[in-house]
Amino acid sequence: MKIPDKASVTLRKASDVIPGAEKITNGWQFGIFSDAAVLSLTIFECGEPDGGMTIEIPQEFKCGRIFSFVLDFGNEEAAAGLDGACYAVGDGKQADIYAKEYCYAAKEQQDGDGFGRDRDELCSVLRSGQADIVENVYGEKSAFHAILDNPLIYKLHVRGFTKLAPGLGDTEGGTFAALAQRAAYIQKLGMNIVLLMPCYEFHEVLPTHSDNRSHYGMGSAGAGTGRVNYWGYTDGYYFAPKRAYCAGDNCVEEFSQMVRVFHEHGTAVLMEFWFPLDMAPAMAVEILRYWHMRLGVDGFRIIGSGGLLYAVRTDLYLSECVLLGDDFGGDSFHVGTVQAVSDAGRRIIRYNDGFMEAGRHFLRGDEDSIGDFVDRETRHECGHPVVNFMADQNCLSLMDMVSYERRHNEYNGENNMDGRRYNISFNCGAEGKTKREIVLRERKKMVKNALAMVFLSASVPMLIAGDELGMSHGGNNNPYCHDNEINYIDWGLLEKNSDLYEFTRRLIQFRKEHPCIRPQQDFSMNDHRIKGMPDLSCHSERAWFPIMAEYSHNIGLLYSGVYAGEQGNVYVLYNMHTEPHEFAVIEMAGKNWSCALSSDETGVIYDAGRKRIRLAARTMAVFVSAESDK
Repeated sequence: MKIPDKASVTLRKASDVIPGAEKITNGWQFGIFSDAAVLSLTIFECGEPDGGMTIEIPQEFKCGRIFSFVLDFGNEEAAAGLDGACYAVGDGKQADIYAKEYCYAAKEQQDGDGFGRDRDELCSVLRSGQADIVENVYGEKSAFHAILDNPLIYKLHVRGFTKLAPGLGDTEGGTFAALAQRAAYIQKLGMNIVLLMPCYEFHEVLPTHSDNRSHYGMGSAGAGTGRVNYWGYTDGYYFAPKRAYCAGDNCVEEFSQMVRVFHEHGTAVLMEFWFPLDMAPAMAVEILRYWHMRLGVDGFRIIGSGGLLYAVRTDLYLSECVLLGDDFGGDSFHVGTVQAVSDAGRRIIRYNDGFMEAGRHFLRGDEDSIGDFVDRETRHECGHPVVNFMADQNCLSLMDMVSYERRHNEYNGENNMDGRRYNISFNCGAEGKTKREIVLRERKKMVKNALAMVFLSASVPMLIAGDELGMSHGGNNNPYCHDNEINYIDWGLLEKNSDLYEFTRRLIQFRKEHPCIRPQQDFSMNDHRIKGMPDLSCHSERAWFPIMAEYSHNIGLLYSGVYAGEQGNVYVLYNMHTEPHEFAVIEMAGKNWSCALSSDETGVIYDAGRKRIRLAARTMAVFVSAESDK
């Protein structure tokens, strides 16, 4: 690479403002944030920050707080020759916060695993291939909407999911390239959406003044200590894929190729973005447009202010993105022409802990939990889909939820004072690791119960990577600062806990085959289409008489298949009591029933003569009828 002489470069004004740097004909266009009166721009070979060419950009090229200009090199060869070169701004040669790619400033830092470095070590990269547009899922609207008909979200951390992954060959683990190689695993599991925890260029070392720049337990106690920010829920350089997650030199191309691979496997790609409360909504929209329109990302989970979420939701360039968030405008969900256009296709999905809290209380057998669980299990939220999960990254994993009564965050270095205090967990008879077979069997059964609650729910199931394998974090419910085996997926569990993995696959397949359990709208709980039985009805030991009292821990949910074009019906039974219970068989819903799924196959007895089904303690089962009576 040859850096041109400054005398051969013509400085001229840009016709518009483009954040960062972008290749144009015979030159490069820049849009750089700076409060300086005169901007100093240095272009140099990567790893040699003390060399290169420095150009002073006068204030006449400044619009507001952005310097917008073009460097014209006179010919395409000279301009294209800068692809992969670095640039820095100011006398301190700082990184451009709007750059589309970064590298490490010092040459000796380019090789090896780069995770855990300070942001001051980054410098901006000129990359000419940014304009390549990646097609959306399959390139077809109809196929994209087919995913929204039954979205199945698989949430993962790029580094943790792939760092110890088998079969990568020469590809470095913990990278976008490694994740692309695991797309087939996610497809085989049956999930059709991957939700990536932050993988923009977030700050890996927490600053000393964290105030509102951190999230999910990463407060002032973790700031300024050199503790690594593993999760990434902080601000950062939002336009760029994370350099430490790149196996090769070209981060933009590697990330784009990963998206292409997922699309080829029928999987949509969503990203999580954490924005500080003072983030300008217009800038957030600009950032998300770039990832969607240039790099092919299909949607986002947005953590930020309500005004910011509303701006993203109503942006017409993002009108086909899937959007996950806490609140996209409150009551305005249902009003306005813009909302009617931009909310089409069930793409607005709420994201909160409501299902998890209700499900964990019911799973644990808590008093007065059945009503909230049934409501969350069988309904959407405020007319919109809601993400249903039993574990997220900032709480106990499914296996830890049934292995620990309390959090064990001692290794975080905060005297076990960080993370959730109330986990709604239980240990099945022994705290943490144990060799007692009866405890281990009970834990697996309870994890299966939890998985069933998620994948048989009416709204949008989400599974965090590793829970299908029985992954444990050692009781740590806030492992935000661990770049190690606490967070890395242990792929040896795929063989050890193969029954959990296969049970998860069967649940996902069952959900796909039976749309009667996942309606587009809320169940009416009556026979509103005169099909002979309600779309959903609740039962217990007596048909049509569910016990919803505070002492009840069992429920039978009967789904009418005819409402979804199915020939048979589905009967989902939950007994979360510590004693066996019987359920009535609803004869009008079918005479020939078979057990399709159960968390304990030895704990289910179907007595056709007595028209009863008996479930062992803390057991769930799914029955299907061969055909429905008309």
